[in-house]
This record gives sequence, C-alpha cells and structure tokens, in this order.
Amino acid sequence: MAAISNAVSEGRLAAIIGDFARRLTAGVPATRGLPYLGLESASGSGTHLLDELSARGIFRKYELVLDVGDDLGATGRWLAARLGCTAVVTAAGAEGIAAGRALTRRSRLSSQVRHVQTEAVALPFKYASFTHAWIVETLPRLQDARTALAELRRVVRPGGYLAVQDLVHRPDAAAPELPGWRFTTGVARQESLRSAGFVDVVARDVDDASERSAMVAAARTELHAQLAAGTEPALAAAVAERGALAAMLADGRLHVVQLFARRP
Repeated sequence: MAAISNAVSEGRLAAIIGDFARRLTAGVPATRGLPYLGLESASGSGTHLLDELSARGIFRKYELVLDVGDDLGATGRWLAARLGCTAVVTAAGAEGIAAGRALTRRSRLSSQVRHVQTEAVALPFKYASFTHAWIVETLPRLQDARTALAELRRVVRPGGYLAVQDLVHRPDAAAPELPGWRFTTGVARQESLRSAGFVDVVARDVDDASERSAMVAAARTELHAQLAAGTEPALAAAVAERGALAAMLADGRLHVVQLFARRP
C-alpha cells in the first residue's frame, strides 16, 4: 500500500515486519493475500478495502497489473495471491525495491510479482503493456501525480482499468500537513483522472476505512508498540508518520476514496 517515509530504512522495517508476521502466523495462518497481515501499509486502512477495489476488472492468471509506487509490494502480493494474476510493482528508491523484493521472495510469490525501480512519471514500459493499473494510497507521495497518471494511460491497454485508493481531505477544509505527502480532495482526483485521458470515472467514498480483522488490528498495535520502544531514529520516524495518518483518518481530516476509470 502507501510508501514509507524517506527517513525510514525500508530494508530494516521490512525485515521487522517479516519476522513479526512469521511469529504471529506460526500457529494461525495469515489470510490469503496477506502474508504479512497488511502491516506494510502506512495508514492502516482496512485490508478488506482491496476486495472492494477489485470489483471492477477481470483478474485471471494471464492478467498483468501495474502496481505503482508500492515500495514494500503489499498490494502486488495481494493481487497475485488473492486473485491469481501477475503484478509488476514499481518504486522510486533502490532500498524500497530491495525490501519489497525480499518480502515477495520470502512469501514465495516471486514468480508472480516483479519489482521494478522507476519513477512513476517515466515508466520503462511499452505502450499498452498492462491490463490493469492500481495506485493504492501512493498518489499523495508522488512529486507529479498528473504526469504519473498520464504515464499510466500510456501503458494500460485500451479498455483496461485503473483503480485508485486515495487518502483525501474534505473540500471545505485545508489539506492536512505531513512531510512528504500532498493531500488533495476526491473531486480534484477525479478531475486528474479525466485530464489524463481516462473515461467512465467513478468515485466511491468509504464510510468506514477501519480494519475489520481483529487479528490484523491487534498485530498492527503490537508492531507499532515494538517499533516505538526501539531506539532507531528511522523507525521512530515511521511510527510517527503512521500514527499521524491514523489520527487524521480517525478524526476526519482525511478519508478514503476509491476511484475507478477505464482507458478508452
């Protein structure tokens, strides 16, 4: 799901998440598609939302999905394990790519999930390479979201689907401030998709984005307590970022919107 703060050692965080999830699932297997219990997510929005995001489109093993800006590769692994398709995960940083690749290898999904280091505004893929594109809570982290969306239109085949899950603020309120994040409104995101050339744009406001799985919620609380008790500054920054996002979702400064569109 969303990218980790630039201040964070993604490799270190990925290793902690991997070991933590393995311990928790030693006796009770993790839900299919969530080998790391969704702990990679910065915001902690409900893991069930991915099922709702996959409502549009057809996902079979010969479908190829581009998952943009997903440093640790959580969404790509979910797509492969849950729906059976193949995913290409992109991230800008070498450390994020290495960390995501390690988690994918550890979950035995390397044959279905490929990690590619690239900026979202200059994707190294041919025209119409993908049947679907997903962007899950990463648009606010991109330097130039509009250009990235135009690139997605180029690499998605005609008739292919774009699915976006975003953290947005209310139109009547100022955008919350968080280093490295640029929040906007759901209406602005819809317009961005249309401006990039996508059609049939549909938005769905998520009334309750909180995690429904008691196991996942408890694991997240325990992980963050463990991280907060540590002494590594980078991990402390990750806890602060995650806590800020959770607080913004809880008090209504941010909410989750899902957007669906088609490449004409």
